[in-house]
Formats: sequence, C-alpha cells, structure tokens
Amino acid sequence: MPDPADSDVDVDDVYGEGGVTRDLLDRRPLVPRTVASLYESRPGLNPTQAAKTFVEAVNLQERYGHLRVVDDLIGLQRRVGDTIERYTDKLRNAEARSGTSESARFGIGHFAGERAVVYVVDWSFFAGSLGEVAGEKFVQAAELAEREGLPLISMGASSGVRQHENVLGLVQMQRMAAAANKFQHTTNRPYISVLAGQVWGGMSASAVPVADLIVALEGTDYGFAGRRVIETFEGREVPRGLQSAEANYLDRNVDVLVKDVDELISFIGQVLTSGRHSHRIKPGDQDEARDEAAATTASRTVTAGPEGFSAALWDRQEVEQSVEVPRERRDRDSANTRESLMARYNEIAAGAGRLDTEYFLRHVFDAAVPFYNHVRFEDQKAYPSIIAALATLGGQSFMVIGDQPSYSISGGYVGKRPANPSPEDFEYAVRMMAAAERWELPIVFFTDTLGAMPSMAAERRGQSRAIAQSIKRAASHPFPTVSVISGAMGSGGGLATTPFGRETIMLDSALGFVSEPRSTASILYSVANPTVEQVGMTLETMKASALDLKAQGLVDTIVHDADEPAATARELRAAITKGYNDQHGLNPRRLRRQADDRLRPRTLGKLATVEERHAGTHEEQPQHQHLGVDRAEGPPAAPSAPSTERSEAGADD
Repeated sequence: MPDPADSDVDVDDVYGEGGVTRDLLDRRPLVPRTVASLYESRPGLNPTQAAKTFVEAVNLQERYGHLRVVDDLIGLQRRVGDTIERYTDKLRNAEARSGTSESARFGIGHFAGERAVVYVVDWSFFAGSLGEVAGEKFVQAAELAEREGLPLISMGASSGVRQHENVLGLVQMQRMAAAANKFQHTTNRPYISVLAGQVWGGMSASAVPVADLIVALEGTDYGFAGRRVIETFEGREVPRGLQSAEANYLDRNVDVLVKDVDELISFIGQVLTSGRHSHRIKPGDQDEARDEAAATTASRTVTAGPEGFSAALWDRQEVEQSVEVPRERRDRDSANTRESLMARYNEIAAGAGRLDTEYFLRHVFDAAVPFYNHVRFEDQKAYPSIIAALATLGGQSFMVIGDQPSYSISGGYVGKRPANPSPEDFEYAVRMMAAAERWELPIVFFTDTLGAMPSMAAERRGQSRAIAQSIKRAASHPFPTVSVISGAMGSGGGLATTPFGRETIMLDSALGFVSEPRSTASILYSVANPTVEQVGMTLETMKASALDLKAQGLVDTIVHDADEPAATARELRAAITKGYNDQHGLNPRRLRRQADDRLRPRTLGKLATVEERHAGTHEEQPQHQHLGVDRAEGPPAAPSAPSTERSEAGADD
C-alpha cells in the first residue's frame, strides 16, 4: 500500500467502506443493495506492486533512465515541526524509499511477441506525481514509438501535477497531450492508456483520456479533482466509490476493466497481435462454420457468472449458470402480414432468443477482443447499450460496433432488456470509430435498438449532439463499412450505428422505422396509449420490413434468420465478406461519393408550372407529377432551357 504522506490523496477515500447508490447512477436500473455491495467487495490494489509486476512481465528495456531533477526553480517549502522541508529534501526522501530517481520510466516492452514502447508511472516515488522529468519522458516515449513505428502503452498511478514545480509541472499536461496527438496523427499504431491505482489531476486530464483505448485494473480510482476538493467546493460529502474505475466504467469514462496484471498483459497482447493487413477475404473463408457443434441446435446459450464485473477476455470469464433459450420465430405462424409484423416487433422488444451483437462476435468472426465488460447484479446481466470489439474474419481485422441488450436470469427463465443508448454510449461509439480510422480498419456495425434513451437525464447530457456526432463519424469513415440491421433500426438512435449507402445487410426478422411504432401510432392518432390495432396498422403501413427497405433501395442483402443460430451466423458471415470485398481498394472519396449517389432522394417530383395548372396539361404529362430517382438511372435530367423567370432570378436562387 502507498504511503499517504507521499500525496495529498487520502488513501482511506478509496479503500474505505461505502459504495455508489442508485440515485448517483440514476440512468442505470440497478438494485441499490447490489450496487453498494459491489463497491464494498471490490478487490484492493497495490499500485506499486502492480507496476513492478507489469514492468517485469513485459521485460522493459529502459531508455534514458538518468533523467532527474537537478535544480529547484520554484522553492516551494513547508514547515514540519521545527524544520523547513524543501523540494530537494522531498526528492531525496522519495528516492531513498523507492530506490528510483523519478516517478516515470519508459522503454521497449514485449506483449505476446509484439514490441511496444511502454511508459510507466510508479506510485512509490512521490505518489507518481507529474513534473518536468515525467512529462519529458512521456514526450520521448511518444517520439520513440513514432520513429520505430510501434504501439504506445502508458501504465501506472499518479496523484496529479507535482506542487513543488508549480506551472512548470502544470504545462507538462499540455506537452503530454500534444505528444500523444502528434503520435496519433503520424502513425496508425494503437495508443493504450492503463490505469493502475489512483489516477488524478494532471495525468487524468492529459495523457489518459486522449488514448485510443482506456483500460483499468479493478480497484483503481480515477478522476480530476479528489474527493476532498469536491467536498470543499460542494459543501457536502461525496459518497465513497463514486470515482472508482468501476463507476467510471458505468459512465463510459473507462472502456475496459481487467482483473489483474496477468489479464492486462494478455489483453494488450491480443490487441497488438490482431492483424492490421488490408486485403480481400478469400471466397472460401466464409464456408468455415464458427460453431459446428451448434449447427443443428435451435437455441442459443445465455450464461451467468458470479456477481460483479466480468473479466474482459471471454476465456477468463467464469460461468456459474447456463440457460438454453429456444430460437422461436413466432412471426412465421401468423395469419397475415400485420400479425407477422407485430410478432417480429414484440420479439425484438422482449425476445431473449434473438441473436445479439455478442453472439455474432463469437460465432460470425474467427476471433475477437472485447472492448467492454458485462456486470452481474443479482439476476441482472447488464451490458453497455453499445459495445465494440476488435475482430478478425478470414485474416482481415475489423472494428465491430453494435447495440447490445441486457438480460435477467432467474432459474431457467431469461428476460431481455433492449438497448437504449445514452449520450455516453454514442460518445463511446465515436471514440471506437476514431480508433478504427487511426488503425486503418473497416467497421462492421450491428444495429438493434428501438431508439435512444428517452429520458430527461439523457437530454440534459446532450443526446442530440451525441447522436449527430455518431451519424457523422459513421457516414464519413474512410475505410469500408458494413451495416447489419440485426433487430430494430429505430429512429436516430438506430441510424447512429447504421450508415446507409455502402453495404447494408438486414435479417429478415428485423424492422426499421423512423420512430418506435407505438410512439408513431400515438402521434398519428393523437392519443397517449394507442390500441393494438392502431399500432398494428401503423407498423404494416409504414413499410418497415427487410423486403420493404430493400425495395426502397436502402438494403442490399437480406439474410435469413434461421431456426438454427449457427446457420444464421454462417450466412451473415458470407454476406459481410461480400460486402467488405466489394468495397476493398476504394479510396475514401469514392466510398463517400458512391454512398451519396445511392442515397439521392427517391420521392422528389417536379411541380407543374402555373400555365400547366391552368391549362390542365399536367394531366397529360404525368411524369411531371413524380420523377422519382432510380438508383440505376440516376437523378432526373435538368430542363433543357431555363425559364425567363429563372434566368432573371439567377442560378443560385
């Protein structure tokens, strides 16, 4: 355990009793007792030991270890009893206790045979505080990674900017953020930041949040202002655990939680060893079944582990309970189209047997590294509403981003809670898209949401802006994208992860609509609670099925959602392969132009002139009433000669 005297951070703030309560995580429908017990029982973490184990595991070959402070330019002092303690005294004491000359070190490390530049901040020296030496070492680490074309990994714990260097220490935040930015703009290699202990102030607001991926060891705490500072400002006590890595994960400030250093090393190794090569996938690759044992099984398995956060890597997750959920498509037994659509709608909203994004990650792709965890609270198995993973198919790497429902598991019963993304979920998706762009990866999107989180809390946190940013980023991705509508493509929340115009695949059991059908019916009929008949008629006439969207030119391929999940996965694998291959080799400008051309308006028409309306000639020329844009023929031709009135108004009118 670190010495509290080395830092202004109160260790008891982190390792004491208490937990986050429901009122502090009001958008998370969690049971208060289990939330509190989760934080009370979380593992302790010794940051000094974690850093030592990490450095030894990666066989760090340190560079420029001689850098150290040689002059006290500020002169900050404090009185300790009858003596005056100076900065040089603090440095000598820290060196004697830790056996090192500074809080940071860097060099070359190794992960599963892959070399990477590693920057480590050690809590044992001056509570990992950030000064000129630590800042300079990060800058040099980023420059080394840039020169060598290697990934950059930062790891450790820090109490913040070193007070004894005042603004000289403060500007290291700028230098570190700028160095990370330069590395990201000049290389396509990952930058991963690992939180291991307590990370506050300078580190938390510079080098950490600008990383492509933020990983935290369980037991870590992370924030800008410490608890004591917040309490002084707000004039009230801050509940313990509010700034834990676990709470930050729920708020999407941390991307992945790992159990220990061993899982951390394995996780980073899998990220770095995933192929980055851009190539067409061989046609035969999609014929390999991902799960031959389940080829004739008309069900999917839902598992549950112990209470708390799961391990990030699937092969390290514990399973205490498994439930086979039948894959029953009730829409096939319906008497008419309306009943069939209503059956699909109800299954999308509540059917636990439907295949979700995690199932596709496990069974469509050859391998995947999850960039998320799930959490078990009593009978709740909760996922973030949007998840992502680095996956490979036929040797080609993809970033996979998709909506993910959560489940309740009680005995042999499995219930489903659909995904309703909040602003933080869309911001997470945007960051994963940005990482994919930097790493030069194509993206596969899976969409299954009735719509974004419809709450005032989400509105106050900028729901509209977050959705718009996700739509913009997805549509402008400079590498191939494949959109898969696996359930509901509902409203703007669904469009945020469904860029149309390149390659769009849709399961035949899926639906797409501008607004959740009950909401649409309430608008059409001006009632708060529309009847089943009103909802059914709305759903039938809004043209929401896969066949309807394909007829409208929005969907390219319809995949049969079979009774055997493995069969659906194989057909989807083939469709994704074809969609990617059709875009491979196209430059960003052509990808965007093709999408724009395919999405040109299809319902535009030309209004008749005043003379035509008076003369009735519009009845003789019906083509003037509706000149729809056909994808094959292109947009309607412009008139051969503009009218005098148009000429006088100007071409830009």
